[in-house]
Amino acid sequence: MPTPEFVVGRQAEVALFDDLLAGRTPYRWLEIYGPGGIGKTVVGGKLLGHAQARGIPMAAVDGIQPDLTPDRILGLFMTGLTASPAGEKLADGLRAFDRQFHDYLIINQVLQQGGGIAALFDVVGNVKDSAGLGSILGSLGSAVTEAVKRTASNRFAMERYLRGAERALTSSFMNGLAAGLTELRRPVALLIDTYEEMEGLDDWVCRTLAPGLPPEARLVILGRNELHRVNFDWSEHGDAVSSQPLRELDEVDAKAYLRHYGLTDPVALDEVYRFTGGYPLLLVLVRHLAKEAGGWEQVGALESSADRDRIATELLERILRRGRVAEVQAFLEKGVVARWFDPETISVILQISQDDARKIYDKLKRHSFVERHPYGLKFHDKDPGAAAGAAQVHQPRRV
Repeated sequence: MPTPEFVVGRQAEVALFDDLLAGRTPYRWLEIYGPGGIGKTVVGGKLLGHAQARGIPMAAVDGIQPDLTPDRILGLFMTGLTASPAGEKLADGLRAFDRQFHDYLIINQVLQQGGGIAALFDVVGNVKDSAGLGSILGSLGSAVTEAVKRTASNRFAMERYLRGAERALTSSFMNGLAAGLTELRRPVALLIDTYEEMEGLDDWVCRTLAPGLPPEARLVILGRNELHRVNFDWSEHGDAVSSQPLRELDEVDAKAYLRHYGLTDPVALDEVYRFTGGYPLLLVLVRHLAKEAGGWEQVGALESSADRDRIATELLERILRRGRVAEVQAFLEKGVVARWFDPETISVILQISQDDARKIYDKLKRHSFVERHPYGLKFHDKDPGAAAGAAQVHQPRRV
């Protein structure tokens, strides 16, 4: 198993969250924002751990999850809340939503297997192929309820259901959560991470999800962009929402991180802290450089700059040079356009065999400029341009 990442600092954000849970704040929704590499996901992990330690049910949704829609977000929230030790009382309240959400998923599966509404029904609303529809429903077994069968029996019933599904599911979730909270008698928290990846749903989050939550439910959003800049409508909620920028690690925490990874010389600690400015991603990269170089004493001089992207590029150049990874540089140059990648993606982009692509994938997997994605890996949101630039620097010159 991989060694867990050593985490320092972020006590201020945990204290904000604790005040939010305890009702000591005028706001019920907290946003923590900052650029890529500042450590928002790490903060999210600390908040989840804090809620768990206090026995507070908390559910999280990551914006990088594929095919997110309002109904699927509500389904993920339900699953997360009811999975906690205190979630049994919430499960009772959310039982009706659970049934409705289950039917919704089944109906969408029927539509997908049947080729869509136009393929299933004729223009006057009748089923085109009763035997075919029966076969689809039969393949889904006992999961198909009578309500699903009625909806699937007529085009107009199906269209009417789909038009109102989002509103009905949202209302059912809110009512069920309120009922569960009455029994639970403590707050719950919902967290959305990587919000920049799902800003297309911001209108729903701003106008429907947040204001529809019961007063005892707290919402935390982690993203790159301040909510009021994404959608000015957030300002209409007044003091109910608070946006807090996430800062670099202070000198004490940054040096504690470096000491944990073996850098103890006071002069070198000062130099590395000045070079990184306490920016978490740069601390990870410089630590990775030391590992590739064979120790901190082999890192060499570091030139400070206010331009974090330039520093990241310099570190990546040196990591690639030290790491002897020339075989992955072609993908770094061409693959940064991909939102995510797996061995098959690498094989297609570089036109190489699956075996060779898997070797490149396995080597990329250990580098600090990539992170996990539901479908494989993705370049860190601060690093793609730097990774491409670093790769181009080290491409062999063609003559």
